Amino acid sequence: MAQPAFAPTNPAADPGGTLDLVRNLLPQALVVEVRATLLDLIGAVLGHDPGTDLDTAVDAVVARDRRLLSQVYDAMRETLAFRRVVTAPELVDAVAQRLETAGLGTARLHSPFQHAVFRMDLAGEGYRGFGWHQDYPYNMLCGRSLTAWTPLTDSGPHNGAIDAVPALSDRVWPVEIRFKRNADGSRGRTADAFIAPRFHAAFEAAQVKLSLAPGDVALFGNRVVHRSGHNPGPRHRYSIQVRFGDLLAPEVVARAWANRRVEGFHTFKALHPDLIEFEEEHDHS
Repeated sequence: MAQPAFAPTNPAADPGGTLDLVRNLLPQALVVEVRATLLDLIGAVLGHDPGTDLDTAVDAVVARDRRLLSQVYDAMRETLAFRRVVTAPELVDAVAQRLETAGLGTARLHSPFQHAVFRMDLAGEGYRGFGWHQDYPYNMLCGRSLTAWTPLTDSGPHNGAIDAVPALSDRVWPVEIRFKRNADGSRGRTADAFIAPRFHAAFEAAQVKLSLAPGDVALFGNRVVHRSGHNPGPRHRYSIQVRFGDLLAPEVVARAWANRRVEGFHTFKALHPDLIEFEEEHDHS
């Protein structure tokens, strides 16, 4: 079993393995604005009024061409509504309070925009489930950074939302780096760094399933083992995630703020080669 990559100076206050559910943190008016913006984008793609139900609107896009949702996804991340969520004062204050409790700096938060994510997890698309992982390899912010996860519609076990294992989040676990798979099983262009399968049984036994409503936020440390599983439906799942760390943390300054700025896990591999159990090779044919 790999040793923890970070030894907390104050284990009682270390946020790396913590999980908090903050109810009604984001204003409902902001959530409504984000959903309305998403519907407007879908209407623009369809060329007609999509109505008021997100699932019905998304299904209409899929019926025309599933690839059109990629256009909606990219455009959504460029909207002011999306930016208002990831910079919401209520959210920033909640993060700053937790980092301050841990003895980290809060005057300068580190939150690269490429680590702010919008997701649409459609019902029945099992190949798009996100397996057991920790956010640290994916983001490479400071050793005790935080993720904020918030749904735009109800999220819980009924639609494959977050399963978390805070009890086994005291270390950075070994990973296997493998390419994503498409619906037909073919290899995708990007890769994941999921925790090695030999540890999964322990995670399954200790997991907790989170239920969140629009406006709720799950705040968890970058070492928290979690997954967002297959959405069995019938409703789709929509969510936004954003990451926060200490901009002036010594370990981040020492590596010149290198994080996961491009696709791949280069920074993680350079810092923690002992935690790479397997890496699938690129196909250069």
